[in-house]
Amino acid sequence: MKKIIGFVVLFAFICSESFAASWKTGWRLQRGDTVSGEFKVFQNLSIPLPAGEFVVVEKWAGESFNGIGTEGLVLAQLKNNIPVKYFEIARAYGLSKWTGALEPIIEAETFKPKEEGCRERQHYSYLKFYKRGAAHNCFIVKHLDVQRKLYGSGYDQDRVFTAALRAWVKKNKIKLPDIYLTSEHWFMSLLVRDQWIMVLHMETPENFANHKIKFTTRDTSEFHPDIIGKYPKTQKVLRDWKVISAKRHKDFEKAMKAKKQHLLDLSEFIDDGYITKRKSSDISAQLKKLHDLYKDGVITEYEYEKAKKKILD
Repeated sequence: MKKIIGFVVLFAFICSESFAASWKTGWRLQRGDTVSGEFKVFQNLSIPLPAGEFVVVEKWAGESFNGIGTEGLVLAQLKNNIPVKYFEIARAYGLSKWTGALEPIIEAETFKPKEEGCRERQHYSYLKFYKRGAAHNCFIVKHLDVQRKLYGSGYDQDRVFTAALRAWVKKNKIKLPDIYLTSEHWFMSLLVRDQWIMVLHMETPENFANHKIKFTTRDTSEFHPDIIGKYPKTQKVLRDWKVISAKRHKDFEKAMKAKKQHLLDLSEFIDDGYITKRKSSDISAQLKKLHDLYKDGVITEYEYEKAKKKILD
């Protein structure tokens, strides 16, 4: 459970003020509000939320000078006061204003951090990424030891980033699970926009696949790559989690408007049918919107036919 790795470094560079209490992007959610459906990242670009209602656990926003800042939102889905699903989205924006100074920091915090990050780790179940300079598209699947993350880590960033979550757990008498299945989705490319964005999905194995865990620490868990070979049923659960996580990453790439060179090949988890279905759905939506514009007299018949041909091609 953490914000984008390195945000604290960015703040050390761009500001020393505390997080603001409200979004600066027009989102008006308050702690305790419930949300469902999708998260609108940019105009006409959304990331689907997992099924069900989520409660807002935490939000933050900070901006320094010249439009550089960060913001994020943490959501949880509760059952019997247990957070069985967890969704987090965070971003740093305005990066192009200080590209020369910030890109090396972002690259180091993404690919060379002390812990975690977009690099090979023994407890990661899957890692795939695109990298060129500071530009990156990263997809990580792993399991998370909740107690270790919230209370046991000696890593300074973990202690800073989990303080609000620990306070929420204590205040609301939340019953924490021991292990989450987790996927992380990171993207940054100044060719697309001057933002660094991370999405985090977590779900308990019990809620995801009615799978009761056997061991409760990161390094002893049956989901650990060094151990999972002994547990065929656990392998099936993890495989299913990788599949749904890969589909989420494709949705993430779409919302980021990632260019062709940025896209990850996740065909080992997603067949062509899924990609074709999504493309077909996208085309149908674009044609409907175009037809509505023509019907309402916003565009001429010539403009309509020309745009339709471009979409179909």
